[in-house]
Amino acid sequence: MTDFPVPQLDPHASKKHLSSLPTPFGQRSVYDSVSFCNRCGSCQQACPTYLLSAQEPLSPRGRNQAVRLLMEGKINLAQNRPLLEKLAASCLLCGRCTQACAGKIPTAQHMLELRRALGGSLLPAGLQFLLSCRARRPQLFAFLVQTARLLRRIGAVRLMRMSGLLSLPSLSWIRHADDILPRALHEKARKQLLCHTRAAVQKPTLIYLPSLEAQWLMPDLGASVLTQAAQKHTVSVWHDPSGLFEYVYADLRQSRRLLRRLIRRHQHTTGGRLPVLTDSIDVYLFLRSAPQLFERWPALQKQARRFASCVSFVTDILKPRPQKAEQTNVRLDYSALFAREGEVFERVQKILKTQFKKNFVECWYKDADTPAFGYSFVRHNLAAPVCLQAVRSIARTQTGTVFTLSGLSALELNFYLKRFYPHARADHLVRLNG
Repeated sequence: MTDFPVPQLDPHASKKHLSSLPTPFGQRSVYDSVSFCNRCGSCQQACPTYLLSAQEPLSPRGRNQAVRLLMEGKINLAQNRPLLEKLAASCLLCGRCTQACAGKIPTAQHMLELRRALGGSLLPAGLQFLLSCRARRPQLFAFLVQTARLLRRIGAVRLMRMSGLLSLPSLSWIRHADDILPRALHEKARKQLLCHTRAAVQKPTLIYLPSLEAQWLMPDLGASVLTQAAQKHTVSVWHDPSGLFEYVYADLRQSRRLLRRLIRRHQHTTGGRLPVLTDSIDVYLFLRSAPQLFERWPALQKQARRFASCVSFVTDILKPRPQKAEQTNVRLDYSALFAREGEVFERVQKILKTQFKKNFVECWYKDADTPAFGYSFVRHNLAAPVCLQAVRSIARTQTGTVFTLSGLSALELNFYLKRFYPHARADHLVRLNG
């Protein structure tokens, strides 16, 4: 009996793509996964970009069908590149469609596969270069970040805004970064984090892997995690890049290299048994799915599986304290890459319900969340109305505090709350008790 070859997006560069995807029905090839969509439309009312555009190609089922037709050779990539780039760039990768889908089809992963087939970068060139330096040239990255802080402090960025220079498409990301980033950094917290990073910790019992924002943009967030974790553990702080940025915005092969480096360092530290704590839900979900990146290499996949079992989120170190009866409403912002349900989300809901009781506001699946992981730098024209939908939902429920699961989501949401609903604020979950 003849085995028919499985269609691929890019048969001549298979290492640029995942060989299979995890689904509730087991591992499936990308083609099998995308073909499982029966176009029922259950996902449409859950997709923020479809609700804004009302265009069938921008619905999850439209995106899935485009990838399937491309893999079957029924549409040509070169001839349809503008439309395919629009499909790939407009997807928030939020996982809402997967949550609403009866078959749990991973549409966000299909869009990442499409991005890799299209090549190029969705981010502005300057931002792409800056973030790429974090893994490839960390000293240059640190220098560029410190220089940007200095320019902002002396008013150079403000002058560029007034001159209209930041209105140029290639520089508009600087304007948005200036909007959402905090005006003052907590230098004491940053020094505390640096001291723990440089110190030689004897017999650590926990590894803390701070996110990019906790390391460079919100050092007080990193210090909060460190303070709470140090109550029970001897903490070793690592600043190794996880490979998530490369996985979403750059080269999958580079993502594998960075992840393999992190896994090997973990193996060489007390035999790879230490728990690895992170403050970003995006990093957590990525590291937990690490084995899927090494399916072609069974030995590496075994190491990745062992490493993934050691990864934990900040919910493991939180200690809820009872609140006073008079308390403003609180809610959870579910912004995350690829998923909005699972063990961590259930644990967070339980923590908030236990602590705030009737003041915890349950969110409907249609309630908008903040676009995750820098989407606003890719599609600002779509990110703004999505954020405004989230602000409307917060105002409608008279919420005072919104807890997020990543620092970047808190920064993004706070920018819009200050402008349109200053009665509320967003903060990371780790600062639950102040």
